Amino acid sequence: MQRYFANKNGNKIILGDGDVHHLLHVMRARVNDEIEAVADSKIYSAIVKSLSPLDIEINYEIPSDSELPSDVTLFFALAKGDKIEFVIQKATELGVKRIVLLKTERSVVKFDDKSIEHKLERFNKIAKEASEQSHRVVIPEIVGPVDIRKIPSEYLCDINLLAYEKEAGSTVNSFERLEKGKSVSIMIGPEGGFSKEEVLLLQDKFGLISLGKRILRTETAAVYALSVIGYLLEK
Repeated sequence: MQRYFANKNGNKIILGDGDVHHLLHVMRARVNDEIEAVADSKIYSAIVKSLSPLDIEINYEIPSDSELPSDVTLFFALAKGDKIEFVIQKATELGVKRIVLLKTERSVVKFDDKSIEHKLERFNKIAKEASEQSHRVVIPEIVGPVDIRKIPSEYLCDINLLAYEKEAGSTVNSFERLEKGKSVSIMIGPEGGFSKEEVLLLQDKFGLISLGKRILRTETAAVYALSVIGYLLEK
């Protein structure tokens, strides 16, 4: 069943313009079609009562436990090509609550002030579609890019981890600090890795962890780390 993030007004579901177009012209909705709508972090079965004007009425609330038991934040360094879009999509599917894009010493990609608004609009659209596809009840917040040397304290979690390629060892043992109910963040560096200065600056707030004995691409590292976190929190 098609799922949309929407607003709720009484027993009515209000879709955004893009979703109205999708429902009417892509899904070719008909009167009495049923959809799922997410509003205020709750899921509703809703019925299309009329098409012009579009009128969608709540049928009943649907129970859901699709979110992770702890809030997870991904700190991800700016990367080349479509890697950021790929990671946003997969991180959303894996249950993150927030994605913080980072400017690091070895980040090749630079966002200027003119492009960042357009980029964030695109990134938020990807997160929304991934949340709908994976049947989540929240859309991750995407913020940044922020300077790795000036990370706002409100983005930090109860447990903060930094994946460092020189911290060799067992992956599972590296994540032993995780506790259900405590928020956790994982930081993934750029293609060239973190500089020694960055690691020294961050290690008083972030515990250094290993992602195993192999060197992973930045996008692989993000997906791998979030998969391990999700597994350990839900087991």
